[in-house]
Amino acid sequence: GLSLVLAFLVARTLTSPIRTLQVASERVGGGDLDLQLPSDQADEFGSVFSAFNRMVLRLQRARRALVRTTRRTEAIVEDAATGVVALDAMGRVILVNARAQDVLEGRVEVGGPMPRFDGPRGEFVEWVEGCLRDGLREATVEFQWGERRIRVRAREVSRQEPGGIVLSLEDITDELRTERILAWGEMAQQVAHEVKNPLTPIKLSVQHIQKAWKDQKGEFEAVLGRNAGAILKEIDRLAEIASGFSRFGAPGPAGDAPLEPVDVGAVAREVLTLYRGGEGGPIDFAADIPEDLPLISARETELKEVLSNLLENARAAIEGKGSVVIEAVKGPTAVEVRVRDNGTGIPVDLLGRIFEPQFSTRSTGTGLGLAIVRKLVESWDGTVAAEVDRGEGTVIRMRLRLWTDGDGIVGEEDS
Repeated sequence: GLSLVLAFLVARTLTSPIRTLQVASERVGGGDLDLQLPSDQADEFGSVFSAFNRMVLRLQRARRALVRTTRRTEAIVEDAATGVVALDAMGRVILVNARAQDVLEGRVEVGGPMPRFDGPRGEFVEWVEGCLRDGLREATVEFQWGERRIRVRAREVSRQEPGGIVLSLEDITDELRTERILAWGEMAQQVAHEVKNPLTPIKLSVQHIQKAWKDQKGEFEAVLGRNAGAILKEIDRLAEIASGFSRFGAPGPAGDAPLEPVDVGAVAREVLTLYRGGEGGPIDFAADIPEDLPLISARETELKEVLSNLLENARAAIEGKGSVVIEAVKGPTAVEVRVRDNGTGIPVDLLGRIFEPQFSTRSTGTGLGLAIVRKLVESWDGTVAAEVDRGEGTVIRMRLRLWTDGDGIVGEEDS
């Protein structure tokens, strides 16, 4: 009997501190970091309780540091000039700062999904949902919201669960306006430079005519004819310069005319007829365009100008014999039109600059041809890019949207 009593007392002595530790651990796990166990016991559990208390104090310090860091991060994000929205893998908003609320009209709430918007903001939400659905690691797009131009960048938070994305929304309206002002300042300098070049030979020609008239020699008519021809040539050059800068400033004779259905093959054949005028020349102009190519959304007169500019650029890049081909391939929502040449090509490090105003790899011309091409193509909601063609020549690629009549893509069969 005595042994049973002793065993019972020993069991109570051991289980009571263990139970105390269990309850304390559960409370700490629930967030109660103010808990402290009595550590003045003389037995071995005194040292265990002391170690437990030290662990709780370390957790307190770590939580305070985490709270400070979180609050500092939240303050930085809140005061950032860029809008920030964080979404979890299910598309629920877990963070949004004041700048993002301003851009998104204050309709985003933490804990809920992205709100449904009408118009361009609706396109933004669809784009965000597409990024989540497709698992894009990083993507960038720009939206025009009224008079504001917004650049949106999406970046994956983690490739592991639970995932999600962070969106940054940057209002680049003022940036674009500043760039536009600087560009026009540079354009003014370019105009002065381009106009000055023809004026010098015109001035010299007039002086030659004046001198020949003053000398009253028998060769006046020859001098007059020669210099008048030079003057007329330079006047034509001035007219070309003026036309180029005017077209860049306001591309397209149609101005703000609505887009229309355009047959790429018909326009390409019409433009190629002009360049094939001299059959048997050193440059072979050809087209590789399928007969069943659907109509695109553009303006016919502007597409003629775009193709003419690209053919002229390709022709100038070919020294001696060569070929220029206009190709077209249909995609799900766009037609890709390519102008391919086997000319001297463009260095890879310069490919990104060829659509800039003033930029030219030649010593003649205004350097506006490709700048006008880009401006026209983008006015149709298309894109244009350049690349080296397998190490020889250049390919200009244009993605042009398919024409729709409101019910879908014209020429597409119902699925």
